[in-house]
Amino acid sequence: MSNTETNETQSLENLFADTNISMKSGHLVKDAELIGDGKFAKFRIATNKEFLDSQGQVQNMANYFNIIVSSNLKDAFAIAQNLKKGDWVYIKGEDSSRSIDTVEGYKDTAVTTFAYKVVLKKEKTDQVLDEGQAAETNPQPA
Repeated sequence: MSNTETNETQSLENLFADTNISMKSGHLVKDAELIGDGKFAKFRIATNKEFLDSQGQVQNMANYFNIIVSSNLKDAFAIAQNLKKGDWVYIKGEDSSRSIDTVEGYKDTAVTTFAYKVVLKKEKTDQVLDEGQAAETNPQPA
């Protein structure tokens, strides 16, 4: 391997070393709330995934994600603190996980996304987005 190839490989390794970038889009399942004496905005989004089951039928699966935005991030916080149930947002941030003990007595993992970029894609619609049902999303343009 030449010196140039070695340097390029090392540059790529450094570029992606310990990368933790998370990007999500979804609809809020309830209004955002301020926590920690107003220092953080907290909200939960739902994403919807379609797939074919073993019989060839289209099925929907909803996933839910907890999002936290710090008031230190002025632009993201200004948007996040005013989000309402049904708003469609794009999120960019870092995921953080922690171990928790469940009420059933076993260990589980909770994941939270600490967002540093929040973009309001579409304001609240007439959709109902409760956690008990799949979140319906509008198709994204290609």
